[in-house]
Amino acid sequence: MNIAVPSPNTIIDDSRARLDIVVAKEAEQAMARLGRTEDVRFSPDGRRIAIAGFAKGTCLLLDIEIDRPAGRPILRITDYVELHSAALNEPHGFDFIDDRTLVVANRMGGIAIFAVPVRTEAQRVHNLTPLRTITRAGLRTRLHSPGSVCVSGIENGRCELLVCNNYKHRISRHVIRTDGGWSLPRNSVLLEQGLDVPDGIAISPDKAWIAISNHMTQSVLVFANTKRLNRQSRHVGTLLGVSYPHGLRFSSDGTMIYVADAGTPYVHVYKSHPGNWTGEHVPVVSVRVLDDETFHKGRHNPEEGGSKGLDLDPSGELLVVTNEEQPLACFHVPALQP
Repeated sequence: MNIAVPSPNTIIDDSRARLDIVVAKEAEQAMARLGRTEDVRFSPDGRRIAIAGFAKGTCLLLDIEIDRPAGRPILRITDYVELHSAALNEPHGFDFIDDRTLVVANRMGGIAIFAVPVRTEAQRVHNLTPLRTITRAGLRTRLHSPGSVCVSGIENGRCELLVCNNYKHRISRHVIRTDGGWSLPRNSVLLEQGLDVPDGIAISPDKAWIAISNHMTQSVLVFANTKRLNRQSRHVGTLLGVSYPHGLRFSSDGTMIYVADAGTPYVHVYKSHPGNWTGEHVPVVSVRVLDDETFHKGRHNPEEGGSKGLDLDPSGELLVVTNEEQPLACFHVPALQP
């Protein structure tokens, strides 16, 4: 497989955009215990960041504050909560249903929904029982290797989840009640055409587009999210120029997509044709988020070494990425513009 090398005239050096992170001692020690990381997610209120402890079966919730002493933000990590559970089995992907409810996709398990515990100085480590686990992708189909999850809609006491079934090469849809004791969900297979190890998923703010990191084709596939969308639907757009796409996120206005590349030290930034993601797209800029030493330290094979998780804070001003050798890095989005 080819390794995508960005054009030199589209590369942004990380020093232009990298922001300082100030970490409290207790949280720094918890982050050092994480080991291999995967996805990362801000809570809707922007006060917490969830990071996967993939190999150790944990989830770390970091309490954060954003300071702006001179216009340039500083990310402060003030404390943490560490989650353990029998339902956490290679936790890989996250999303928040609301500030108090976390969804976790487990590569070697199912989807687990947790109530986020209240942190106290006396208890930062919690062993939880999930509110609900999801193990099926349909009436006759089991959920298989769920690696990434996104909340695609919350309405009338119901929540819709979209889940990447990594090694079954499909996206499943799960609709569950949030106001009636987390009853059994309605499960169905939503997408499977053209998918080959879907490794990340995001939905645009207006719900018009679904973007999926397609690992083995070294591209991101974009689907039009219409009422007719079904397992026979094909993608309408393709993001090229990425080696092994992983975490990805739309900008707050839906005109940009940020993609973490696990196979290179870059995050790639794509721009839509005036509000339209159909057709082929190449990066407008590529941002170096890892130095050579850090990248090569984690490069056990051509599919590894780069960043895995990626998210934007609710304001759209901060972008964070995760990597096994660099658990968290933060960048100023305005400095990433072409």
